[in-house]
Amino acid sequence: MQPIRYLSLAVAATFAAFSTTGAQAQTYPTRTVTLVAPSTPGSTPDVLARLVAQRLTQVWGQSVVVINKAGAGGDIGADSVVRAEADGYTVLLGHIALTVNPHFQKKRQFELNQLTPVSLIANAPDLLVVHPSFKVNNVKELVAHLKQNPSTPAGHAGSGTTPQLSLAMFALDTKAPFVTVPYQGGGAAQLGILSNQIPFMFSTSVGVLPHVRSGKLHAIAVTSKQRLAAAPDVPTMAESGLPGFDLSAWFGLFVPAKTPQPIVDKIAQTAKTIVESPEFSEKLKEMGAESSYMPPQQFKDYVAAENTKWGRLVEAAGLRTD
Repeated sequence: MQPIRYLSLAVAATFAAFSTTGAQAQTYPTRTVTLVAPSTPGSTPDVLARLVAQRLTQVWGQSVVVINKAGAGGDIGADSVVRAEADGYTVLLGHIALTVNPHFQKKRQFELNQLTPVSLIANAPDLLVVHPSFKVNNVKELVAHLKQNPSTPAGHAGSGTTPQLSLAMFALDTKAPFVTVPYQGGGAAQLGILSNQIPFMFSTSVGVLPHVRSGKLHAIAVTSKQRLAAAPDVPTMAESGLPGFDLSAWFGLFVPAKTPQPIVDKIAQTAKTIVESPEFSEKLKEMGAESSYMPPQQFKDYVAAENTKWGRLVEAAGLRTD
């Protein structure tokens, strides 16, 4: 009878633990939640974090404050969340760099599996833009020009950025030759093309769309599967003759691994309400991004697939330098 007694106690203890966690999720949050933006103030992750924090505060009736922890391509902020208590009170506004950085850095402070994906909230593709003086109107004409003029320079925003990945994917898919000019950040790269130092480049939609709208640059393609709602006249790379070309910077919520599932689910359900609201979608459209929701398991699978995808691209394109 003794083993049965111990088994009963174990079952009772497990049930009590689940009951306690469920009760905590029902009342969560009962105090201020910290949302970590792993970037500088004014950056896309920061702006998104503040939009989400404002709406979480409204729904929960508890303050959600944004803390900026920039550096190492977002890894410093992510690492701070990995080391936080797994109680739902520290949340990361993570982005695509979580699945790109591992393939550029041999040594990191944390592993991707130390974070639990909660929900996708937004996507922002790159735009292939040209200077108005560069007389190409589409991807086909660009490829033809490059094959005739292999010394044509092309810029990108720096190592590990989506513009670098887009340019590498473009080179692999088209076999078009050009001279790569890396800049220190998206702002510097945009200054490069605006001043006609480089005739074409890939740039994040959020950063470059204002220059496209003003006519200072021309967008000839977008890197996502579907056209961008904020620029519906710009064809996709696939429509432009490169089937399978698909790249978007994604943004989502993460919590430390071992955060109780009921709390993860509650954050995800609240995120769903926010992301699917017309007001939030319109705000992101104005920015040049698009709202997009995935629940925890789907988002987890997506993050894993992205990690594999970018690892293969970095290897195939020989981008890793360390």
